[in-house]
Amino acid sequence: MSFIVRRGDNYSARLVIPKKLRSLLGKSEFKKSLGTSSRKEAELLAAPLVLQWKKFIEEAERDGIMAKAKALKRNFDVEEQETDVDDFIKSEVIEREMEDVVLGGKSYDEVTDNKKKADAKSFFKVASGQIVTLDDYVDDWIASLGYLKLKTIDQMKRDVVAFHNDETSYIPDNKLIATWLRRASALGVGPKSLKRKLGSLNSFWEYLISNDVVNDTSPFVGHKIPRTKPSYSNLRRAFTNDECIKLIDAASLRKDKPLNDLIHMALFTGARIEELCSLRIEDVVVEDGYRALRILRSKTFAGSRQIPLHPSITDLVDMLVQNSEDGHLIPSESKNKYGQRSPGLSKRFGRLKKELGFGPDVVFHSLRKTVLTKLEQAGVPEGISADIVGHEKQTITYGLYSGGTSMTQKMEAISKINY
Repeated sequence: MSFIVRRGDNYSARLVIPKKLRSLLGKSEFKKSLGTSSRKEAELLAAPLVLQWKKFIEEAERDGIMAKAKALKRNFDVEEQETDVDDFIKSEVIEREMEDVVLGGKSYDEVTDNKKKADAKSFFKVASGQIVTLDDYVDDWIASLGYLKLKTIDQMKRDVVAFHNDETSYIPDNKLIATWLRRASALGVGPKSLKRKLGSLNSFWEYLISNDVVNDTSPFVGHKIPRTKPSYSNLRRAFTNDECIKLIDAASLRKDKPLNDLIHMALFTGARIEELCSLRIEDVVVEDGYRALRILRSKTFAGSRQIPLHPSITDLVDMLVQNSEDGHLIPSESKNKYGQRSPGLSKRFGRLKKELGFGPDVVFHSLRKTVLTKLEQAGVPEGISADIVGHEKQTITYGLYSGGTSMTQKMEAISKINY
């Protein structure tokens, strides 16, 4: 569908507004002259306008009468750029629209419904610019986060947009945030998720401060996050030895060799699923006389490490290197927008363990817990186990000053794993 039309010598951008939203937006279509007779150039110029107009339509569908208030505010802003707008006339226009859209044709004094009166006040304040609607700044904030990973940016945007949709798009205060935290906690949102959401919202607030949109200190800091009962994510356990063998046998019967190989690799390395799926031929290295897997792509700094090859998987690794068609050890046809290769295999593992009767208390990450359990039961010091699986060391002495355990120590430890 084309969003440009030729009017005279030049093209204009045009987007028809759905009938049900025309009264809210105060027009039947968006249109703007592009000042060019070149169709190709017009299409390029129209693209950002159409995206913005579609956002206004989505806003109207979501926000209803408040979208009308925002539309009025935008129209006044445009008019003020071209000429002086009389404040009295502006107030008259807003009040008339407020009575028609919010109060059903009645004047404010005639209405007895307190909610309608509150909505009318909000409408007037938004349209007149007395209330800043923060959701209008989300896209520019997201654009400023280009230094972060795409997956992180997407999550932060979801956090902020969800807050604005569910709570408020106006300037919130500490009391509102405290109430929101208590309600979210009561609905089962865990402390870790609440902390992440507060971090996203605070990042957005810092952006607003830097752009002089708000001046107040962030209402998203200094809150005590409510404690909740442990969720399944906190109750997840390790697979037992017999369960691991059951998984391997089942994967073999399904003739799912990539999944079978992936499970074997996890059971003798303790590596995360995406770490294993990211391994390439050149990541099979020799360090201090020991063959090892080099983990470069990990979720943490401590995750970058070298894991000695357990004797049980040396032949498997050699075979994976020899048969590799794309340079990776584990073949995977799936790759999401974040460049991750593991989602498809993760889903196949989920289906496999479900068919075997396992519940939500075990996931692929439980294989990592199994490895750590075996290392602990074999008497391996925690520092060595941490270096094998890529955990941060909690003590200052080892975590900050130590260069890490040797390949010999890691090889002696990992060789104690058996099934």
